[in-house]
Amino acid sequence: MRNQFLKWMGRMNVGDLVTDEVWDSFLPHTLQSLSPYQWTPISVVETTWDFLQNETVTSVVDLGSGVGKFCIHLSYLSQDQFSIIGLEDRSELFQISEDLKPKWNAHGVIFRNTNFLENFPRGASHYYAFNPLYETMKGNHSIDSKKDKSAMLFLRNVQQFKNQLYQCKMGTKLITYHGFGGSVLPGFRVLVKKELPLGEWMVWGRI
Repeated sequence: MRNQFLKWMGRMNVGDLVTDEVWDSFLPHTLQSLSPYQWTPISVVETTWDFLQNETVTSVVDLGSGVGKFCIHLSYLSQDQFSIIGLEDRSELFQISEDLKPKWNAHGVIFRNTNFLENFPRGASHYYAFNPLYETMKGNHSIDSKKDKSAMLFLRNVQQFKNQLYQCKMGTKLITYHGFGGSVLPGFRVLVKKELPLGEWMVWGRI
């Protein structure tokens, strides 16, 4: 999988029209079909960028970055005005993210092959999550069958995620698309809530 699917693609330049179809064409066909369910839509990245332009941002961390779509397109829009980090525990998706960076001139994006629940990155001003614990639920459109799936595991991971977020400093923002796995987030309040065509987009603030 590594590198072979990228050889025919040229580099993208600032100002080029980017759609989900264009972005996803850089991926293997098996991962393209998962895009509506697993990878952040371009319109959602653009909504996030619109919000961040009015924020004081030091760093944005994508918790469960998959193929790197959110991080790479945010870098494309922001032109690396701040640090962008993606955390992904699947090594094959991490490698695809790394391979895609030069195609989008996203050299400033940092990807790490790690589990964010076990190695939560402290100190970011903003975090992003696209329902990152979905893969521990029994449902359709899973990336693969490698991870254990059960309702009990999902609930345990949600609680661990809440505990990690609760330790964030006051003023930290969490941006979610299709939620974080729960409906109540202790220590946070909802700052912005939008019903986008493809799902709910929210900003939570640590209080």
